[in-house]
Amino acid sequence: MDVIAEGDPGFKRTKGLMNRNATLSQVLREAKEKEEIWNSNEVTMETEKKTHYGLLFDEFQGLSHLEALEMLSRESEIKVKSILNSLSGEELETLKVELEQLKEAFSLAEFCEEEEEEKKGKKYCPRMDQEVSDQAISRE
Repeated sequence: MDVIAEGDPGFKRTKGLMNRNATLSQVLREAKEKEEIWNSNEVTMETEKKTHYGLLFDEFQGLSHLEALEMLSRESEIKVKSILNSLSGEELETLKVELEQLKEAFSLAEFCEEEEEEKKGKKYCPRMDQEVSDQAISRE
């Protein structure tokens, strides 16, 4: 068993902590609470960082990847247009049909549904305006 002597270098510090706080159990309890708070803050920061799309976009250089995709898209579009300009007749028609099929295959159904809903909404507004004017109610 080790005995702490008054001449030990860490004794003055330990004695100061003991005098400041009433008991060792209180010191340990406070240290435990500080550790729990620190751990909870760290976990919260990590989850916020992971769930925030903007941070992930920046962390993985999303802007540079997006710009590279735009450049690739423009280059591909130029190539397709040059090929279409060089063809004529039946070859041009078959290629247009194939390109249209590819376009349909890669179009996102969600965006198509949204466009349809927007079109329906536009058709609905004039009818709604007519109904409101028939009822002599002003829209404001």
